Amino acid sequence: MSDRLVRKFKDEAVSVYSIDGERSMEDFKRYVVSTRDTRDLMNFPEIINTDFTNLMQNGITNALKGVNILERISRIDSKSVNVFHILRGGLNFMVRDALKKAFGYKWHSSSYISSQRILKEGKFEVSEDQYRKFVLPDNATIYTADIVASGISLDHALQYLHNFLNAKNYHLKNMIFITIGCVEAERVMEKWHKIFKKEYPGYKKTFMIYLEGRFALASKDAPLFNYLYDTDLLKNYKLGALLAPELEHSQFERTIIGLEGCTIYDGGKKGFEPINHIKDILEFWEKQLDTAKSKNLSLWNEYNARFPLNMYFEDFKGLNIGDYRLLAERKSEYWQGLDDKEYIKLFKKFRWLWTDARVKNAALPGSLVSVCEKKIKYLKSLIEGVA
Repeated sequence: MSDRLVRKFKDEAVSVYSIDGERSMEDFKRYVVSTRDTRDLMNFPEIINTDFTNLMQNGITNALKGVNILERISRIDSKSVNVFHILRGGLNFMVRDALKKAFGYKWHSSSYISSQRILKEGKFEVSEDQYRKFVLPDNATIYTADIVASGISLDHALQYLHNFLNAKNYHLKNMIFITIGCVEAERVMEKWHKIFKKEYPGYKKTFMIYLEGRFALASKDAPLFNYLYDTDLLKNYKLGALLAPELEHSQFERTIIGLEGCTIYDGGKKGFEPINHIKDILEFWEKQLDTAKSKNLSLWNEYNARFPLNMYFEDFKGLNIGDYRLLAERKSEYWQGLDDKEYIKLFKKFRWLWTDARVKNAALPGSLVSVCEKKIKYLKSLIEGVA
């Protein structure tokens, strides 16, 4: 059985899904959590700087409250909790502050390690890890968070943590990892979960908390024109993405959301180099414009390459629309715990955005060009006057 999302909790602030599949383990918990704030910061990449981190803090606060309903993690004594920051992207998650807001924590400590990856001879490796500041108790519960693509930086940081614990003759009790990431994050965490269980007799659980979905990682042979392999996080279920239903519903707020190059782009730049972040997005859309012109590319083809809509159609090639019942049947392979009302709502939102007329216009050769031009004009207006 392939992995699927099973809804465990939902209220106005948060939805919590467990990832269930053949690889599920009782002491290695995998969750996908969806909140309005985390959806917004992913869907609108122009959200930058403190606006970005404020949304992240609010989203993670609600995510922790939601997971706590199931796991009672708030019962862990804050004096034993350490927040392990993987610099610099990990700072964006504001976990230290979220723990205070979610659980009233007062005594939790913080540790830091820098971990910057570079591409060298076709492979990613860590190039900078000189800053380290560790102050954590024995038998700690460690919270950490990061955006994960290849998993290189995460694995490197956990290797250092492991070395530090052994040098101090310390043990570990739990690890809670929050991420915007792909299955590579899970593979790294599962590797270290097994090491921790073997070496630390009191080790209890590892928690993986994905925000909004477990995204697909662009590979070298991804069926796309413009992308960064082992870097871009994609929302294409055909490439392995497992999205929260709420995130999927939010894709139909605006057409442009499903066309973005990456779910999150570079989190470090987004939080701390906002102008360079906008320049990166601009570079992607300028490449898209060149491609759209040279290949006479339609909006419809590019949209479906990044966010496939075939489940909403009875006959996709013939553009014969399905209905919510067919959608629910097809989505049952990926989602469990949703009722008919939610599928009706999702299908109506899809039809609100993708009317017959809009599908027809989007399918016209070259129709992606005007979308790219509008996006480029908007992005340039944001950084007007900057060299």
